[in-house]
Amino acid sequence: MCLLRVVNVTRPIISNDIILLREDNFAKLRDEVYIRVLSSDKRGEEISKSYFYFIVDKLRKMGLLLDNAISFKAVIPYSINGKSVSLKEGIMYITNKKQIIYFDYYNSTYTCGNCSVLNNCIPSLKQIAYELGIKIRDDSPNLAWYKLLENIQSALLESSLALRLKLGEIPFGDKICCEEEVVKENESSTSL
Repeated sequence: MCLLRVVNVTRPIISNDIILLREDNFAKLRDEVYIRVLSSDKRGEEISKSYFYFIVDKLRKMGLLLDNAISFKAVIPYSINGKSVSLKEGIMYITNKKQIIYFDYYNSTYTCGNCSVLNNCIPSLKQIAYELGIKIRDDSPNLAWYKLLENIQSALLESSLALRLKLGEIPFGDKICCEEEVVKENESSTSL
């Protein structure tokens, strides 16, 4: 079981960062329209202008686009269970050949054995493994993808020193932290 999409990129790429993206947002990216908008800054006639810019805005909020350029090398999905964070078996990766490879291990769109994307599956797997220097020795594409993702997750966690979040974007109760409160002109401010 999996979902694989491979799309050529025409947008500029300005970063080699890895982004951890919430699983629900990662799932939105499986939509062909989202991937098409991410990969190209040309709208095309099949997408309305308003829907195109709606998706661009969503991609910017996810941290995937900065101005008009792609701002990542890889995206790894994660989920939150109580107080723990769990990396999920999926990846969106931009190859050196300027292709987006989107792979979701647990999606049930394709099944090994009668897979219609096998011609893209193995080359995509090999391309990511080659670019990251990961050796894969499994004959089953399904198992090979799983081991590739496992290696990427392990390397990511072992090399991470910190996780940085913007405090101003974290909602605490009914208020977002660090919002500047507007002081009316007529109100006097008190100083300590």
